[in-house]
This record gives sequence, C-alpha cells and structure tokens, in this order.
Amino acid sequence: MLVGATMSGKTTAWEILCDALNILNADEKEKGIKPEDCKYQSVKWESINPKSISTNELYGFFDDANPPQWHDGILSSILKRICQDKNHNQWMILDGPVDTLWIESMNSVLDDSKLLTLNNGDRIGLSSNVRLLFEVENLSVASPATVSRAGMIYLDIDELGWRPSVTQWIAAKPGTDEYREFLTELFEKYVPKVLKVKKTSCKELVETSETACV
Repeated sequence: MLVGATMSGKTTAWEILCDALNILNADEKEKGIKPEDCKYQSVKWESINPKSISTNELYGFFDDANPPQWHDGILSSILKRICQDKNHNQWMILDGPVDTLWIESMNSVLDDSKLLTLNNGDRIGLSSNVRLLFEVENLSVASPATVSRAGMIYLDIDELGWRPSVTQWIAAKPGTDEYREFLTELFEKYVPKVLKVKKTSCKELVETSETACV
C-alpha cells in the first residue's frame, strides 16, 4: 500500500519501478538471455478505482431474475485474466479510497492463501507473478485486519515539497537557459513568501497542500 496525499508521488514511484524493470528485462533479452532465465521480469499493469463503482460491480452479483443470473465483476474479471498470463509480472493497481465496503472482501486475497472467493462460489487464486498495489490517501477507516495484511510505504508530501514539480515544469519550457534561470529566480523570490502568508494568516475551509497551491 502506497499511502500519502495527492501529488506526494505515489503513482510516479510505482511507474518508475515498472519502467526500470521493463528496461532491465529488455537489456537481458538483447543479450540473448531466454525469457524464463531473465533475472528481471517485464511488468504489465492494470488500474482501477474501486470507489468509482459499486461493490456488486466490483466483485460480481446475482440479479433478480428467476432463476438468478450471475454477472461477473470488473475486479474479478481482470484478476482472472491477469492470473492466466504467466509470461509477465502482473500488477493490479487499486487507486482509490479504502473503506470497509470493498476492502474487507480482499482480506482473503491478502492472506497467505491468496484466494478471492466470490458469491457464486468461484475462487480466484493469485498466481506467483501477480501483485496487488493500493494507492490511498489514508487508512483512517481501514480495519486492523486489513492494515496488518499489507506492507506500507508512506510518502510525505511535505518532505517532497513543491520544488521538484516546479523544476520539472521549468525544464519543459521552451527558451534559453537564461530564461529558465530567470523563472527559477522568480519562484524562489515570491513563492515562499506567499506560502508563508497562506500558512500563518489564512484559514482554509478546504485544506490544500503547498504543492497543489503552487
């Protein structure tokens, strides 16, 4: 689980790791190493926001027909598909708030058994090349049973600060080096002062991060 506020670098962190593994895998294949003998396996990923749909749509449900008909869920369908692909490491990215409505059903997947049991009796076992990656802002409503089952990486947006975003933005601007240096000087001259006013003299109805403000 990657935990941290928006713009703290959660997505960037796993994307860099994914790209690095794919580059290392490609280098090994160029050297003639067989895919099964590669030290670094290539990575494919799927992303879903579990809070953008209902729990029934996530895991599957029986409708009200007579007899009831089973409808596969989006999450369960994706897991079935990626567990069948043994040629790559598969990452399932769950990018959305954690709450008791959907995360409790994942506890059996996070156990050593790595089994997702659906309401129709189907069981989906995670293969050794499949990993679940959660992107969440906080775990304030997650149960101890869920938290204890996952590894945690916390990214502090205040520690990262706003300067990396500004540096990247300036580097992408067209123009001369002198122009970029001038922009940097303007940011350093005025932004810290404005942020100090925001922090000491303003009361926010909706709390915002310094990075988002910049």
